[in-house]
Amino acid sequence: VAMEGVDNNHLIRLLKDMTSAHPETVRKSSDELAKDFNDATSTLQLCAVLGNAKRQPELRKCAGNILKTRLADAATWQQQPKDFPAKAQVELMAALKALHVDDDEALQSLVLRNLGVVMQRSLGESAETTDWNESVFDHVEELSKSKDGQTQTLSAIIFKLLIKTSPKMFQNYLVRAQRIFMHIVAEAEAQGNLFTAATEQLLNGWSLAIPLFNKRPSKQAELSATLPPLMKLTHASAYQPDGAKAASTATCRGIDVLTKLNQLMPELVWPHLKLVMDELFLLAVDKQLSDKMRVHAISAIRSCVRTMRRHIIRLKMMDKLLMTLYGLLAVQPPLDDNDEEQYLGETDDDTATPLAEAAKTILYVAAHSDTNRVADRALRLMQPQLEQAESALQRLGALLFLSLMAKGFTDLLADNYLDRFLAAVELGVRDSEAVVRRGAHYALAIMAENLQPEITRLAARVLPLFYHFFDALSEHQRLVAADTEVYTRMFCTLEIYCESLKPEVMQPHLAELMKRMMMLVQPNTNSPALRQMCLSTIASLAKITKELFSPHFDEVMSATLPLVKHTPDEDQLLLRTHAIQVINALGTVCPEKFAKEASNLFGSCLDMIKHMAGAQVFTYELLGVLSGYIPKEINAHFSLIMGGLLTSIKEAATMEKPSDESKDDSEDEETEEDSGSVRDGHGDQTEASTRSAGDTSTESTNYLNGHDEAVMCLKAFAINMPDSLLPYLSESMQRVFTSTDHMQELDKWSAYETLTQFILLYSRQGNPSEAKKHAIQLLPAMVYFVQTAKETVNVVSVMKSIERLLLVLKSEALAADGYAEMLFEMLRRTLRRKLNCQFNIGIDLEMETLQQWSQAMHAEQQVMEAAGDLIPVFGHSLTKRQFAGYFQTLSKSFVKNLRQSMPVGPVSRSNFFMYNLMGRSMEALGVIAEQYYEVLCYCIVDCMQDQRRHIRDFASRQIDWLLTHSTEHNNADTIIAATSSVFSEALEPRSPLQQEERDVLCGILGRMVRIDSKCVTMNTLIPVLLGALPLREKFDCYIDVMPALHVVFKMRMDLLRPRLAEMLEVLLGALQSHQLPNAAVRQMTIELVKSIKLDDEALYQQLGGEKYAEAKALIV
Repeated sequence: VAMEGVDNNHLIRLLKDMTSAHPETVRKSSDELAKDFNDATSTLQLCAVLGNAKRQPELRKCAGNILKTRLADAATWQQQPKDFPAKAQVELMAALKALHVDDDEALQSLVLRNLGVVMQRSLGESAETTDWNESVFDHVEELSKSKDGQTQTLSAIIFKLLIKTSPKMFQNYLVRAQRIFMHIVAEAEAQGNLFTAATEQLLNGWSLAIPLFNKRPSKQAELSATLPPLMKLTHASAYQPDGAKAASTATCRGIDVLTKLNQLMPELVWPHLKLVMDELFLLAVDKQLSDKMRVHAISAIRSCVRTMRRHIIRLKMMDKLLMTLYGLLAVQPPLDDNDEEQYLGETDDDTATPLAEAAKTILYVAAHSDTNRVADRALRLMQPQLEQAESALQRLGALLFLSLMAKGFTDLLADNYLDRFLAAVELGVRDSEAVVRRGAHYALAIMAENLQPEITRLAARVLPLFYHFFDALSEHQRLVAADTEVYTRMFCTLEIYCESLKPEVMQPHLAELMKRMMMLVQPNTNSPALRQMCLSTIASLAKITKELFSPHFDEVMSATLPLVKHTPDEDQLLLRTHAIQVINALGTVCPEKFAKEASNLFGSCLDMIKHMAGAQVFTYELLGVLSGYIPKEINAHFSLIMGGLLTSIKEAATMEKPSDESKDDSEDEETEEDSGSVRDGHGDQTEASTRSAGDTSTESTNYLNGHDEAVMCLKAFAINMPDSLLPYLSESMQRVFTSTDHMQELDKWSAYETLTQFILLYSRQGNPSEAKKHAIQLLPAMVYFVQTAKETVNVVSVMKSIERLLLVLKSEALAADGYAEMLFEMLRRTLRRKLNCQFNIGIDLEMETLQQWSQAMHAEQQVMEAAGDLIPVFGHSLTKRQFAGYFQTLSKSFVKNLRQSMPVGPVSRSNFFMYNLMGRSMEALGVIAEQYYEVLCYCIVDCMQDQRRHIRDFASRQIDWLLTHSTEHNNADTIIAATSSVFSEALEPRSPLQQEERDVLCGILGRMVRIDSKCVTMNTLIPVLLGALPLREKFDCYIDVMPALHVVFKMRMDLLRPRLAEMLEVLLGALQSHQLPNAAVRQMTIELVKSIKLDDEALYQQLGGEKYAEAKALIV
């Protein structure tokens, strides 16, 4: 205060003017202060005003704001006299001591900000300035030791604001800071109340201090020592008696500090982990606490799992953690507006609840643990609850726990654990309590969708659980059922599960499932909503199983035909859209029966179009199907139909494109700690991965705009009615191509198929230039789609379309610069399993086993096979030299690995794919294929040793191709030497080869002998060949066998002599039974018999009698 002298009155007046409401007054005062009061004396006077408690707070804050700018400016200090820093320290220390607990926080902050600036400048300047800094902390520490609550609170406020305003300076005094923290906590504990205004402010400040410790590793021991008192403060704040404060943010601040510490320096939490976790478990499960506190505690548990999962396991606390989370699930679930349980505690306003937070944490644990280890632990903990718990809610909680685990798993679940997970659901659906049975159906839906593809193995157990749900519906429930969460979830999951099964796996269950579906589709006993969902499932089943669905064709057609007719009833109109989907699917089930109804169905379509504006959107796909049956009838109304189709596509293209980001808004809002906590489980590796059981919006959107039906209808017209479509072809091409920019994946693949058909139609009509122009325009978009689409079935479809374009247009399709490289890069990514839709899951044999049941696994392999089909076609679209360069890149690592190993069989699925790919690509390489002959020989030898017929057949075809082409390029000796040895084992009587295969191999061995007998190991192979004769099924192979026997007779009589009688019988038998394929072979056989007769007349006469009479008559 001493500094406020004579000139001070003018300074005070200017400061008062600075608080004026008139901008001009403020501006003038500001300019005068900057011009006339910028010296050392004025600055010190401003410090004095700031610290004068008698002055108005607004005046003091005005002085503090001016000082904040001046003291932070280095020039201010350079222009001041030497004694200025010391005097400023005196004034600011006075300001610090003048602070009161009730002061405006903005004023407190300005005092401490300016104090912190001076302390920062004082660091290391001299012993005196360092001592002054220490004296500041001495003052704060002295306040912290006071037994007066107000004084303690003031010390905590100063502590907090000093960190907040001057963190850079404060990190030099972390040891002092820890001491102040401990003093305040100790004093609060001594007074028997740990939750005070002082400790609340202290926690706020300590949260700001933690990042500073992160920058000073040498001081972190002091921070670790504060964890026990921190947990005491956390406990006290949770259980403080003031109910109004119990739900406030302040009570959760201790947990927030802990979470921040755990995020930045988890190693400091490790030594106190048991203390921390026990306290968090207690807070999480105590129902007397506020939901806000419990949610914070559960979130902190998840944070600890994130950073210290292994330490939790080592301390043997994982069981306790999981049982704590289980206890949070074992509660009465909240109900939604339809009185249906919300098992995971979801709320309309997204407010976090203990139930929802516990579910999130279980998902996190499952996703970030070894799948089968955590599954074993979960089953060990939950099975006793399912089997022994008396409380229905405890049994329900166990089912929900296991379903969340299943949803979170990221790897394949081993068979024994999968069996036990499903057994838990089976136990639940038999429970005596309805709430548990409903929970079991929920768990079934979660597991059926997320334990893909391995759960496809258990179709015989999974589908009856769905039957149980349908059978349990009462007459009243069926009449009033709406499209609520429960029904939508069960029907949608059933569709997803059935789509994940291979058709032949689905077939044995069709009858039982359709019995329920036909019951639920009846009009008088079921609500419209239930019938709609049922029709959707029937359509899905028909699409999946196709001709296997034929036993149900008649009953389904009878039930759906009445729904197709025009009606003004809104419910019936919605049913009609689903009925048309069913009828479209029936078109692929039994074409003969479908053809009989085609005219009636077309009449219904026309009737609908005439009575309802825009009704075409419900009939497009059906019109496309009907075009394959009654094109002439459709042609009579073609102009009307095309007008509607093109208008629909145009309107759809003008609609706002759905935002891809909108689907993941909730995930974007996750904190860094929670990011990835609910990762995509391996269940997303299904064909239905883009459509979950809770999402039916995509389907309804399609019905609203009819866009995909319109596009598919145009494709059908291009195939079935090309002449009728020609006048509209140019406009159709332009409309569909433009609309692809506004499509999602679900529609885009069908648009590309349709555009491909348009291009092929241009080509067939003799307009190659137009076809080339559109192909070059379309190809980049198709390649991008293949690389980014999520569903394998869509990717395969577009790959096949690219293949069709190349087959017809060949090099013209790749004429633009960089197109060959672009397509090659797509193929290379596919072979490396780098497409968005591909996944690597388990070992090769495990994948191969799962393909027996899982359509998803089969479809994933179809992507590889589609690439395998495309590569040879790609090769034929390039020059041989171009393709050779690309092919070498594709096969380099595979060829290298083969050359370093030995063929042993059985052939793995991936190896067989590459063998096949190499074999099919040779033709496109021409002469350059010679460099791969050695590898092809390896493939042949490896495949010939396999137990599976189709793999051995491939080897036979491959060696036949090699022998045919090697004679042109003089490589026969190499090929024969490399492969002939495998025949001795293959043709042995005990080998698994079937007779047809043996005959084919005899023919191939005969060719080898005929082409180059010197390379064949005669001593070994000729006895084998003779032992495999006569041919019994493939008599055409005598074309190669007979010339070979001629060669052997002439060159190696020593090998033939011991088996000459057998050979003569073979020759006479072939002549006698007319098995020789043509006259030339027949004559060659006769000549060989004559030669043998001349060589050994006695032997010839010995094989006489009636048995070969006709054959001998030919030997003159």
